[in-house]
Amino acid sequence: MRVAVFGATGGTGIELVEQGLERGHSVTAFVRDPARLPTGGDALTIITGDIHDSADVARCVQGQDAVLCALGARDLKKTTIRATGTAKIIDGMKQEGVKRLIVVSAMGVGASWNSLPLGSRLLFATFLSSARADHEAQEAAVMNSGLDWTIVRPSGLVDTPGTGVYGVGEEIRAKTSRIPRADVAAMILDELAAGRLLGKAVTITN
Repeated sequence: MRVAVFGATGGTGIELVEQGLERGHSVTAFVRDPARLPTGGDALTIITGDIHDSADVARCVQGQDAVLCALGARDLKKTTIRATGTAKIIDGMKQEGVKRLIVVSAMGVGASWNSLPLGSRLLFATFLSSARADHEAQEAAVMNSGLDWTIVRPSGLVDTPGTGVYGVGEEIRAKTSRIPRADVAAMILDELAAGRLLGKAVTITN
């Protein structure tokens, strides 16, 4: 499968690129700085560009079977990169006739707010309020896109090795509030092959 990955040099994006290549996909990684991508190979294409540039985004999306979006920023930094970048991706996909989109969001966004413990709600409402607003706007753009979308909401991303043991569902609660990025990437690539979660926003947690 031909797959484009946005946010390819972030922790989850790198996992998507590397695991996608391991599964035999042809991966196109959209990056600002190619030096930050610690992998290579004949099946990897690197597109250097600006997520705010429609032409750059369309160039990455062209000819793809699916798009994986792992755009992000430091949680305490006020930004709209997730919402504005995802809107550009959606526009590019429509322009190029690409339908399948899987987006990494966060547990606590949308309906999953009710599954958060009180402490996490307070954290989201104060220190992480900007990040939550960005995620909310991103999810709204995805849900209204008319594409074949899936939203994946990790409970709390960590850089530990994947376990292969996790729960996925629309109304599940986090046990540890931690999930390895490797497990999130594996779940996304499994869904890319299975297509069981079209039009759904799901939490992944362990």
